[in-house]
Amino acid sequence: MSSSVAIVQARAASRCERACNAACENTTKSQASALSDDTILAIARRAGMQAVLDGLIGRERYHSVTGSLSSLQRFVADMYNLMLDGSLRRRAALSALALPVGEGPSSHSD
Repeated sequence: MSSSVAIVQARAASRCERACNAACENTTKSQASALSDDTILAIARRAGMQAVLDGLIGRERYHSVTGSLSSLQRFVADMYNLMLDGSLRRRAALSALALPVGEGPSSHSD
C-alpha cells in the first residue's frame, strides 16, 4: 500500500472516529435510554452476538456482549435501520399534523 493511500485511510478513520465521538458526547441519557436494555440485548443476539449477564449489583445488571466483526456490523445495521425507521415515523407524524398555510388558528380574525 502506498503512503498516500495509507494517509487517506488514516484521515478517513480519524474523521469517522471524531464523528462517532461527537455523536456520543451529544447523546443525552434520555436519548440513550430510548430503547430498553432488554431490547438492545435482543437486537445484539439477533445479529449473532452473545450477551452474558456478568453480575447483578442491587438493581443494576452488568452484561458483556461479544461476537465477530460481521455480527457487530449486523448489529450496527439493525440499530441504524431502527433509528431511520423511527425518524421516518416522526417525520410522517409531524407532516400529518402540519396545517396548510393560512389554516392555522392565528389566521382567523375575530
